[in-house]
Amino acid sequence: MEMILLQATPLLAGLAVAAAALAGRYGVQAWHAYKSQPIVPRMRKFYEGGFQASMTRREAALILGIRLAYHFM
Repeated sequence: MEMILLQATPLLAGLAVAAAALAGRYGVQAWHAYKSQPIVPRMRKFYEGGFQASMTRREAALILGIRLAYHFM
């Protein structure tokens, strides 16, 4: 039994090293893919119009960023 254990130890060590190398390779590829993505701003673009004397449903929908037809019927 001791002989089988001595033979299995280098095999298990080799498998562990191979798994670590593959995980490292995958991590490096994922990092490069992440860094190569274009930088996009995190903030939304808001409505840049002026305000009217009294708020209309259209203006409220533009400010809130929603569609007028779905929410104000």
